[in-house]
Amino acid sequence: MRCSTKFKGRVPPASRSIAISALILSIFGLSMFAGPSAVDAKSKSGVLKSASEAAIITPPTSPLLVVVSLRRQKVRVYDANGEIASSRISSGRPGFNTPTGVFSILEKNVYHTSNIYSGASMPYQERITWSGIAFHAGDIPGFPASHGCIRLPFAFSKKLYGLTKLGTRVVVTSEEVEPIAFDSPKLFQPLPADEASAMKSDRSKPAQLAVNDQPDDSSTSDALQELPLFIGVSPALIRAVADMPRDPQRRPTTRAEADQIMQEKLDRARVSIKTAEAALATAQERATATAKEFDGSSQRYEMARRAVEPIRENLKAAEARQQDAMKAFAAYMSGATTTLQLASADANISIDRETALEEALLDLTIEADRARAQAAQGEMSFAEVQAGYSAAQTGRDTAADVLRDAQSDLASAQAALSDANKEMRLRSKPVSVLVSLRAKRLYIRQGIDPLLEAPITVAPLPHKVGTHVFTAMRYSSDPNTFDWRLVSAQTPLAGQPFEEGKKKRNRTALAQGRALNVQMATEALSAFTIPDDILATITELARPGSSLIVSDGELPLNENGNGTEFVVLTR
Repeated sequence: MRCSTKFKGRVPPASRSIAISALILSIFGLSMFAGPSAVDAKSKSGVLKSASEAAIITPPTSPLLVVVSLRRQKVRVYDANGEIASSRISSGRPGFNTPTGVFSILEKNVYHTSNIYSGASMPYQERITWSGIAFHAGDIPGFPASHGCIRLPFAFSKKLYGLTKLGTRVVVTSEEVEPIAFDSPKLFQPLPADEASAMKSDRSKPAQLAVNDQPDDSSTSDALQELPLFIGVSPALIRAVADMPRDPQRRPTTRAEADQIMQEKLDRARVSIKTAEAALATAQERATATAKEFDGSSQRYEMARRAVEPIRENLKAAEARQQDAMKAFAAYMSGATTTLQLASADANISIDRETALEEALLDLTIEADRARAQAAQGEMSFAEVQAGYSAAQTGRDTAADVLRDAQSDLASAQAALSDANKEMRLRSKPVSVLVSLRAKRLYIRQGIDPLLEAPITVAPLPHKVGTHVFTAMRYSSDPNTFDWRLVSAQTPLAGQPFEEGKKKRNRTALAQGRALNVQMATEALSAFTIPDDILATITELARPGSSLIVSDGELPLNENGNGTEFVVLTR
């Protein structure tokens, strides 16, 4: 953090006494503050350490605007009804000037020490830029004395810490300004509260082609009776259609419908998780059972394979012996002479040899046939075991695939529920829209999450219009509109050209009153047009606390990285 609670230069006597007292107390290891200090048990996470610290003050239900005037050395806090708190400050001294512009609370830390200035204690720190500018408790000598931060009295810093939350809008200006009630058709409005108010609203006038003037006698709802009756449509049918599931992809037309769509999305995600969990449990049981079946089948297969091997070897040996006998018999028959050419004794020997070979062949053939029959039976038994093994393997693999799919489906369902919960959390955060007239671009963020960036049409600007913040503080008496407040962070002199040099850059007309602020803000709003589809997105997300920032400057990239809403510097 850039700034420190120390200051140099000419010090008023009262401040000198305070400084001397602080020095004496520090020698004895004490603190002028009754609250946290550098030696306190610091929270490593940068958040409140106990419920008692969190209960400093009950945060207001209305959005807040924190407005700092550097020239007056004053901070004022406003809600929808007006100023609720104020205090003296000490901003950055010359050479360490506190930047002016539009900011928001980015980080809060009860216990914080400077990482630049020797670990100086900065209690109740509320960061507004990542480059080192923050609110925090410190010495208030009555003039700018910090290294850029905005010092507050200890009691007020504690109070402000309890009032604000992450995202609270902060506007730092040179002159003192205050929020102005403002209305313009160019400011976006919320969705209608419900169907009845949408029908009565000028923004929702559905075409009526023809009217069926015969009401449903069974209807007892006055609200439904007042609705236009189209051809073939009765209040009974309207009630039935209202109970039908809505298309989750279509845009809601009312806040009630948006809430219903969100709730249905959450319900679907929860049902999907239960379905996926049940499917996963079934898949796990099936995978376990098929794996067990495969193990048993694998054992039977191995036993059958071992049993059939000797039978195959026996058949192979029997067929080999049969082949040898056939060859011997064939060889003998081809080489023997006829009995007419031999003596009678030799003829008798030849006949005995032929008979012996023939009988041997016959015996071996019978043996081979018996081996074949035994082998056929063994192969049939083995084939049955093998078929069971293949089926068990297929079943195991299929069950494993189903299990992987079930796990994937559950992960997808869990991700969908996580996304739905994140969307629900985002719905509670206001949407911020920044229009850079110079860059001709529009940026939308919800909290610190970027949602959209797009080019827009901007009319040529004849002169500077400044930087203006419009905040929807609450729903107005008409629940379909907002109660807007304007805070002009920078208003140039009327007709001030863009080419005006640095020496005249600080010439602003904030001190000339509200009229010029309203004039320049109106000109800024009239200079651009938001495309209808983007406007529909903004309208769907808009709620109290939403804001529109219009500036003739550009978005400084060095201050608008991750974890930032919008930072628009005017000096």
